[in-house]
Amino acid sequence: MDYLTRRVDSEAAALIISEFLKAGLALEPLELERFFWLDQTLRRLNEKLDLTRIDDPRAIVVKHYVDSALAANLIEPKGTLMDLGSGAGFPGLPMAIMRPDWQIVLAEPRRKRLEFLEEVVDLLGLQNVEIYPHKVTANYSGQAENIIARDFGPAAAIVALGAAVLPRGGRLYLMKGQAVAAELAEAAATPAWREFGDITESSYVLGAEKIPRRLVTMVRGGTASEMPLKPRRRIIEIASTVNPRFKAWMKLLEGRNIKRSGEAVASGEKIVRDLLARNPGDVRALLAVKKSDFAGLEVPEEAEIFLLRPEIFPHLDLFGTGPPLLVVAAPVPPMWGPDEPSEGVRLFVPFQDPANVGAVIRSAAAFDAEIVLLREAANPFHPKALRASGPAVYQTKLRSGPSLAELAEIPNLWALSPAGRSIYDFQPDGPVGLVLGLEGPGLDGHFPPERRLTIPMRTGVESLNAAVAASVAMALLARNKA
Repeated sequence: MDYLTRRVDSEAAALIISEFLKAGLALEPLELERFFWLDQTLRRLNEKLDLTRIDDPRAIVVKHYVDSALAANLIEPKGTLMDLGSGAGFPGLPMAIMRPDWQIVLAEPRRKRLEFLEEVVDLLGLQNVEIYPHKVTANYSGQAENIIARDFGPAAAIVALGAAVLPRGGRLYLMKGQAVAAELAEAAATPAWREFGDITESSYVLGAEKIPRRLVTMVRGGTASEMPLKPRRRIIEIASTVNPRFKAWMKLLEGRNIKRSGEAVASGEKIVRDLLARNPGDVRALLAVKKSDFAGLEVPEEAEIFLLRPEIFPHLDLFGTGPPLLVVAAPVPPMWGPDEPSEGVRLFVPFQDPANVGAVIRSAAAFDAEIVLLREAANPFHPKALRASGPAVYQTKLRSGPSLAELAEIPNLWALSPAGRSIYDFQPDGPVGLVLGLEGPGLDGHFPPERRLTIPMRTGVESLNAAVAASVAMALLARNKA
């Protein structure tokens, strides 16, 4: 984590080290670095986002970080642990730092808290944390074999929620203060209490003031060893534009980042359905707003499903087609070589407009032609190219090639041009390599006249669109071959 090691000897870091040692906890270097940056981010955003009423630096460390870390030593969750009413991430964030092998869900519906949680989870690189941006109700259908609640509402209400949400053998953890006995007595009078057994209580104290803390563990309907961990379809919710996954997807709207990441975004109802049906192995993720957006679609088990808030989804929906969108594989085509054999038509494409690239790929798939994308060409997985090509981008043989200028020096290639030999009279006796020009400049002086083919047109008619011209040429060459 390159943002960390420069400042761990600061006064704030020394305070964190000291208070953790007083509690009997020695932090590993990465743990210290993450707590330090959690602390810096909390202090920086606290006034703006109203994250905690505690403003004393030492009290923040003791009452938020140390309290959560001590509780982590007293629990043994099996399966996913939900931090109910996480607020600014306590106890979930410290537990995620101390226990990177635990899968933790931070359940928090308030927008300001969500903004903080998204930013800090990304900053700390916590791969084991997900954020559930809603209030948890009895209808919750996500993954939660364990629930922990830190001073969040009366025990009776939390026990009732746990009885509705937790599976048999799931554990409910209550982090409370000294008055927990009265709350438990009230909860014991409710019907939900009978759902739980194996109730135990642990005690510890915080800081020099010896603040008493209690941790109550309750197991629903039996012992934890009886809990069946049935796999469920994982659905991850994205609440804000600062989410690291969302930011990565936004970069896929630009061609240069597609090549770097190896992924692209596809949109449009028909294209989405076709890709799911024809190329399920190339689907990495499905992005929707609500579950009904993908009802009836066969989403591959290997693909992740994400629900985005309605206000942030349009940022990714470049063409306004609506949900769902797909994140798909965008492999870089292998390099073409002059000695590579061909059985039919091979098009050399320099188009810089991604829509033209997509259109010519679609036509190439129809006429069983190959495509060599020259160095000038737009990325075939650019959103505009994908919208034009659809699944054809996976069905067409694609290669990466040299520049248009370099190609002109290779013999036995023909160029499509407004002036040259009529393609109607062209009768090749074998495979054809056909070079297309750039939109506007055309071939820009490359290729001699004797190596140029033209599509005869009525005088005075404006030249054909580059992708349309390529399609006409492929159709004529296919006819001639037949």
